[in-house]
Amino acid sequence: VITSMQMEREIAPTRPFNTILRPGDGKVPDKIAYVLCAGSRDASVGNPICSQICCMYSIKQAQLLMGALPMADVTIYYINIRSFGKGFEEFYQQAKGMGVSFVKGKIGTIKEKENGNLILRYEDISEGVVKEAEHDMVVLSVGVKSNPDAGKIFPQGALKLDPHRFVAQTDLMGSPAKTSIDGVFVAGTASAPMDIPDSILSAGSASSEAISYIKQHQEA
Repeated sequence: VITSMQMEREIAPTRPFNTILRPGDGKVPDKIAYVLCAGSRDASVGNPICSQICCMYSIKQAQLLMGALPMADVTIYYINIRSFGKGFEEFYQQAKGMGVSFVKGKIGTIKEKENGNLILRYEDISEGVVKEAEHDMVVLSVGVKSNPDAGKIFPQGALKLDPHRFVAQTDLMGSPAKTSIDGVFVAGTASAPMDIPDSILSAGSASSEAISYIKQHQEA
């Protein structure tokens, strides 16, 4: 079992090996599973919100794996596929066309066999039954959590956080970068989980608000 960050390293152009290898015994995997929402959308682990990113980066990695290991079976276990951005739905359908399997199911347990393979026990949401499947490698698609130290930068209680411990946006519609501290602005994943394009837009918005704030105070 590895995380999606570890798999990102395995499939990178500068990867340490010329193929995909299973940690532990160095086997080239034939059946790879992705478990989406690992640590996200789960109140039992204190993180009930969607990570916004794991669906699409998992689909991207699955497509790259199909290219690196043409004979391998790649299966993605998901609760919901949230392909909400421009071109995301087409990218999702492209992965299906390449042969990536999608199973609407919630993983309960992962157990390792003596040969190193992994047994996934999951609830098939479409059929409402519990099933098991065997894979050579399992990738946990991890999400985004807030930085627990964000509120410690300023005196206690000065920087307000939202219920999920992200920096609170005090005027989301009118001034989305505004925080509870005058002259302090927030951007990117400090305010909520988001992907790279949204983080860039958020940073641009925060920069504009900061410039306006400085100009107003210079004139005053």
